[in-house]
Amino acid sequence: TFAGAEAGDFEIDGGLKGNIYPFRRYRKSPLTLSARVRTTLLTPDWYQQHMYTNHFRWDEKFAKASDTRVNFTLDIPHWKLLADISYGLFANTVYYDATGNPRQSSAAVNLISASLMKNFKFGPVHLDNRVLVQYSSNHTVMPLPLLALNLRWYVQFWVVKQVMEMQIGANGTYTTKWLAPGYNPEVGVFYNQQSNYYGGCPYLDAFINIQWKKACIFLKVVNVNQGWPMKDRD
Repeated sequence: TFAGAEAGDFEIDGGLKGNIYPFRRYRKSPLTLSARVRTTLLTPDWYQQHMYTNHFRWDEKFAKASDTRVNFTLDIPHWKLLADISYGLFANTVYYDATGNPRQSSAAVNLISASLMKNFKFGPVHLDNRVLVQYSSNHTVMPLPLLALNLRWYVQFWVVKQVMEMQIGANGTYTTKWLAPGYNPEVGVFYNQQSNYYGGCPYLDAFINIQWKKACIFLKVVNVNQGWPMKDRD
């Protein structure tokens, strides 16, 4: 951006991607390696700097926020495996503190994350799994759970061959305890509350998914475990 209130803002984004074919029996199935670098320097949003409501008022002049990320990915479709590792460096990050007011961090925040997705199939049984590990150097500015799991386990079979196919299973999520952001409906933003830790308990949804010719039928019961096996509900 060369002129105006956002003069000096920029974004640079680039990546590399390459395929190799190491499987003798599956010559068309690739192993994909990719890398991406993205860096931005942006003026904070106008409403992050200026607000006037019944209960919240501020008039700030924040510096430009810097966001730099490096990402590496390994994708092996034949093995149904996707691995990812990322590093981020954030400076002058604007966030909303425990009172719901905007603040700008004077210290840089480092973020490291690694994820692994691996799906298994044993006949009609499907086990789709994703594991995410992440570290934030400043949880006041950027709170994150250390570990997050997303599991989708189901049985898929034909009820009537080539007419009706069904999936019956459950989807589960889990995170270690963390200071999950609260929500401020008056301003319409999430803020970094510092009082209550959430997580440490699995969350399970049961579902039935039916493909009947051209009709899709989906039924789900949410939170079937209702806090089990914890003593107290989250």
